[in-house]
Amino acid sequence: MRTAIRFLLAGIICFSGLLYSNKSASQQVSATVSFSVFHDNLQSYGRWRAHPKYGDVWIYGQAGFTPYSTDGHWVYSQYGWTWVSDYPWGWATFHYGRWAYEPSYGWFWVPGSEWAPAWVSWRTGGDYYGWAPLGPGLSINVGVNSIPANRWVFMPRRYITDPRPNRYYVSNTKNVTIIRNTTIINNTNVNRVSNRNVTFNSGPRREDVERDTKVKVNVMNVNNSSRPGKVEIDNSKKTVNIYKPDIDEKTVNKKVVRNESNDNDKPDIDNENRKPVVKKQQENKPRPKPQVKPKPQPKPKPKPDDRPGKSRKEK
Repeated sequence: MRTAIRFLLAGIICFSGLLYSNKSASQQVSATVSFSVFHDNLQSYGRWRAHPKYGDVWIYGQAGFTPYSTDGHWVYSQYGWTWVSDYPWGWATFHYGRWAYEPSYGWFWVPGSEWAPAWVSWRTGGDYYGWAPLGPGLSINVGVNSIPANRWVFMPRRYITDPRPNRYYVSNTKNVTIIRNTTIINNTNVNRVSNRNVTFNSGPRREDVERDTKVKVNVMNVNNSSRPGKVEIDNSKKTVNIYKPDIDEKTVNKKVVRNESNDNDKPDIDNENRKPVVKKQQENKPRPKPQVKPKPQPKPKPKPDDRPGKSRKEK
């Protein structure tokens, strides 16, 4: 009897230890980290620079580099179409924050706190699929002219799942014509990612791509890797291992425009709806009466004896 009780107690202790171990591992994977994880891991691959509007931004600086175009490809996951970058820093810059372009900076990355399979807008029409980086503050449901034409990447639909899609990109000189014959894909989803609800565009529907490519599209499972680095794909297990920590929003530069806000499509100042500001100190003061200046009186005409230049003796 005592032996049975001992075995039972030992089993309870082992089971409790296993539960604690799994709980600790889960907490470690979903632990919140600060903005410094971006700064520390990206500084050796590019340079950080202060931007007057967005705060600290990161610049890769490679000639010919275009985000979501150079050195990477698309896979379909539980979140939708997910960009898998070949760069060791791609875990950060293609899944958090936004990309923007300015002549004096080139392409630069604005950090953010929310994870997504890709922060892009999608188009489809004719024989093409297209995508473009969403700039800082742009809503997921962008308008027709929200993104410049030369920012879009187009390719024939049948090659969207190719591991080397850059072989099939259409020259951006044709973008204006293609955009006229395509429409925005508004396949937005709200998913629970890293302990928060995130809204993003999942891209073309899986069944549509299977019809276009005539190939079955496997659903890859995105797993949270334990450390930063290059995204790893295991086709045999249908997994994508990527470092996607929960970023503490309070530590991200306050100048950065929030990704989830739809109000950022509005101009910074709405001049049409602004009301004049009246200071309270002046509201109760009576208006001063306008001062009336007296009319100038006409000068009297000089008498004949008072002609200038004539002395009294001459009179």
